[in-house]
Formats: sequence, structure tokens, C-alpha cells
Amino acid sequence: MIEADELDRVFDQGEEDVDQYFDVENVSYPGREPRSIAINLPAQVFDALEREAGLTGTPVRELVETWVQERARRLTAA
Repeated sequence: MIEADELDRVFDQGEEDVDQYFDVENVSYPGREPRSIAINLPAQVFDALEREAGLTGTPVRELVETWVQERARRLTAA
């Protein structure tokens, strides 16, 4: 393990690759763990999602995830 001030010095001098000091395989993002929900949609809404998914070549699940994420970002930015 390396102390923070030593890591700063090594990074600032640029003589050594500092990536070796980071455990990038076990990175976690607290609060960003995926959770699942189930929703029921009217048939016409689901059909519209399937049409859009077909046009964009995106699975319905990914399309919905993207739309919800975009909306959530706007809500948290406000």
C-alpha cells in the first residue's frame, strides 16, 4: 500500500505508472448498484416501444433503461 502523499509525488513526477496502485478490478460505485423493477404497460405503449426498439436496433429493455436514465439525470440536475 502507498501513502497518499507518496502517490501524489509519484504521479507528479511522471516517472512511474500509478495504475499499479489501484485495484481497478474491484471498483464499486456506492448508490449505483442495479436494482430491478417490474412495470405493466398498456399494450399500445408496449407495441410503440417494440416499434422504436426495432427501428433503432435496441432491445426494449435497453431503450427503457436509457430513457429512464436520461429523465432521472434531468430531474437530479434541476
